[in-house]
Amino acid sequence: MMKKERFLAIISINGVFNGQKYGKGVKKNELESILMRFYTRRYMRSVSLPGFFSVLPTAVAYRRIGWLFTVAWGAFIVFRRLLREGMWADGLTYAALSRNMAIGKGSFWSPVFASSFWLPFNQTETFYEHPPLLFYIQSWFFRLLGDTYVTERVYCLVMLLLILFLMVQLWRQLVPTDHPMYRWEWLPVFLLFTFPLTEWTYAQNYLDVTMSLFCLLTVKYTIEGWQNPKRWFPMATLAVLALLAAFLTKGPVSLHVLAVPGLYGLFCFPTPELGKATRWTFLLIGGFALLLSLLLLYEPARIFLHTYFNQQVWAALNGKREVYGDTSGSLGRTFIVKVLLTNLAPALVLLAVLWLLNRFWLKSREAIRPLSGMIRFYIALGLASTLPIMATTKQIEYYIVPALPYMALGLGAWIGPQLVKLTFRLPKTSLRIFLALGWMACLGSGVYGISIAGTPYHSHRAILADVHTIGSVVPSNTRLGVCPEMMASVLLHSYLQRYHRLEMTTLAKKPVYFLADPTCRDAQHPQLTAAGYQPVAVSMKSYVLYHRPAPPVSTKRL
Repeated sequence: MMKKERFLAIISINGVFNGQKYGKGVKKNELESILMRFYTRRYMRSVSLPGFFSVLPTAVAYRRIGWLFTVAWGAFIVFRRLLREGMWADGLTYAALSRNMAIGKGSFWSPVFASSFWLPFNQTETFYEHPPLLFYIQSWFFRLLGDTYVTERVYCLVMLLLILFLMVQLWRQLVPTDHPMYRWEWLPVFLLFTFPLTEWTYAQNYLDVTMSLFCLLTVKYTIEGWQNPKRWFPMATLAVLALLAAFLTKGPVSLHVLAVPGLYGLFCFPTPELGKATRWTFLLIGGFALLLSLLLLYEPARIFLHTYFNQQVWAALNGKREVYGDTSGSLGRTFIVKVLLTNLAPALVLLAVLWLLNRFWLKSREAIRPLSGMIRFYIALGLASTLPIMATTKQIEYYIVPALPYMALGLGAWIGPQLVKLTFRLPKTSLRIFLALGWMACLGSGVYGISIAGTPYHSHRAILADVHTIGSVVPSNTRLGVCPEMMASVLLHSYLQRYHRLEMTTLAKKPVYFLADPTCRDAQHPQLTAAGYQPVAVSMKSYVLYHRPAPPVSTKRL
């Protein structure tokens, strides 16, 4: 049969086919089916699009063009933050915790930032704000790469590449191999880079990104176990382990993946498979509960997770954590939905434009098999990861990061057919032009990345200059005195600890060095003079550094 298929493929691709029979009763529709099966199995480049059978060899070119523009656009978006020095306080804090763990300061169940911390919710040296898995994983990057600002950026890049790889895998799991969209796995990756939050969240060392990776692993192994009943046990085991890893990265917000079996069974089959969905849901819940129960038998883990839950989760649900203006008022809890819709807006606009072009300009009526089940599944999963956040007023934009890959996959399945219709109406002569433009775009992104690599991010330029000046004078592992109001300066606090291992303290501790900003300098000046502090002759934009050469001589007589 293989020789027959090969022969039929050759004569068809060479344009011999004109509607007559070949061989023993092989008609046009039968020949087309045989050819598509052969081409899919042999080259995995099939385009089973009615009306475009003659452009089969162009499928590879379209895929290559798609990946070229995706890589160019994605690199440009990510390089803007990833290759430059400067990071927000959260990511700096997590990097400092990881670095400290790597050098033996703190442990898995007792991570340490410093003896002082800017949030009033964490009053102990142990950092109870978040579970410790990211700090432990990242500590190995510090052990291997050393203590430079590049280390956490390499970690961010690795996490991003793994997430993109999993998105490709998830796309191929739900798109049939004979569908025109099967080899358009670049599309959801491209859409991910159209979301405004992608530019900075994937380069900021956020917990949400690492948690998203483990959540995607849970989705992948759950679907794979469902699709391969003979391998259900190892896949279920891997899914549960990935879920536990996601929980140990950022807590209960990872549990949205428990909805995967129900949503998959409801949306991805002609008739909902609720029985199998129920069994898989119980597998995930039971396996996770078992592993978590065993973990809680270990006393350090139990103490840490109990403190974390009370200090972070329960306090947030009761409105006792940070209060933000965006989430106040009667509609404040819908802030996270607004953020989600704002990020999806570019992709939704693209969908509308493609539909209008196909409907009214090209007047395309080509039938492409819809992927409606996949669309509903991933969009519902994205909502499942976002809507529960409305239970608390502690809402920050980057909390939607886990939803972004799901939304990219769902919107990719929605936008894809419209894009296929448009691209296959373009003349074949344009393929070389688009290929050349794609390579030029990649080259441009590479040149741009080289030009900005290592430079400070513009909004952090001033504080980075001052922090490096301070670090060049004040020895590492020194307590640096600051004005009381400066203790809440999150960027200053996190930069000093991350880059120079400096801990901030108050004047009452009589530190050797003291840092003041223009606001508090005049108020502290009499005390500083009385305690023997003198200004250090260094130039800084926002601060004045003082040094006490020797402890003041005591005049008290014995």
